[in-house]
Amino acid sequence: MYKKLLFSLIPLLLLLLFLIPSPQPPSEDTFIVVGGGPPSIALYVNGVYVGGAALNDVWPNYTMYDAFLWGDKLVVTIAEVSKWVYVFHLPDFSRPAVVLRAPGNVSHFLYYTPEVAPLNGSILWLAVFNTTEKRGYICALDLVNEVIQNCVPVGIYPHAPIKLGSSVITPLIREPYLVFKEGGRIERRLVSKSWPPYVNAHDPLRYTYFSFHMITTDGRYIYGEGHAIEPGYLLSPITVHAHSYIISMTPSGEVIAYYPTSALPPGLPGLAVCRGKLFATSPLEGVVYVLSTPELKPLSLLKVGKVPWGVFANRDCSRVYVTDIIGGFVYVIDVESLSIVRRVETPMTWPHTVIFIDNAAAERLKTAVSKRFAYNFTVFPPILSCGDLPPS
Repeated sequence: MYKKLLFSLIPLLLLLLFLIPSPQPPSEDTFIVVGGGPPSIALYVNGVYVGGAALNDVWPNYTMYDAFLWGDKLVVTIAEVSKWVYVFHLPDFSRPAVVLRAPGNVSHFLYYTPEVAPLNGSILWLAVFNTTEKRGYICALDLVNEVIQNCVPVGIYPHAPIKLGSSVITPLIREPYLVFKEGGRIERRLVSKSWPPYVNAHDPLRYTYFSFHMITTDGRYIYGEGHAIEPGYLLSPITVHAHSYIISMTPSGEVIAYYPTSALPPGLPGLAVCRGKLFATSPLEGVVYVLSTPELKPLSLLKVGKVPWGVFANRDCSRVYVTDIIGGFVYVIDVESLSIVRRVETPMTWPHTVIFIDNAAAERLKTAVSKRFAYNFTVFPPILSCGDLPPS
């Protein structure tokens, strides 16, 4: 009897299995990679390589090309070593539509998501520094009129501004301040902390200051990567012995937590915050630090490629993409499992920046890229640098 009942249920069970949808793999992202060897882009639609194009008339012998996409305009800079800003009108990469000159070297972008970029309407704020003159500015790049204007002096070495609320915030690499710009008002906020590892027993009022190289935000807290400064230093002691700290703080500059890393300069150039986790790249160690936010408890230390540099979050923050500027790959990390789920091969020699795009932008770019494009051109040895070069 039981056998007959079981056999009679088998067709029903098979029908239920057929009707229940099987779990689908997550859809792949559509994005472009901007990098060097020579300066170029590579287009990936649904994770599949479609083709590439050269960024013509851009100085070719460098590894790091930062880019920012605004509508049909792609802003490209040769980060840290050049004062030139190139604006391409997509999908035309035959030559820049305009080339702009800043009053010093333009710093990195490396925004992990567009919401963090210091964009007010059509104004993109750039950090610009001139180490020869020991002057630094944040400058307004008007994306509509394609001009640089309103360069405001802020300190010796501003770097990689971000946006939090209505404020544009930029760290000063050589000074222990965060600079806040809101409307026409500029405010420098000193970041200091008195804590047991650094308090001098003979001088209980002694503090430790911080100068930040990179900062980012999750919309509530600011996360800074930089170096501790002992009181009395006029400039931060960024040397080969200067290890990097990760600091979480409130917008007022109150330190919430800190985490010392073993990353040597250039420190941790890529920062991204997704789903309560901070991802920070350490190029010389070849690893990505993963910490909880905002308390900065270590969660994982991932070995990623050869020289991981930038880290960029996809649209729903389910994955972060890490560019390996020496290995030639982009590594995809699943935010939940903290595992590397994919290695994206790029035809360029030095991938640097990942920008996620929609299907409409991808369709426009398909007309400008070719699978037969050769990326392996170079004349002189490539330059791998992070600042302190005279403006060129």
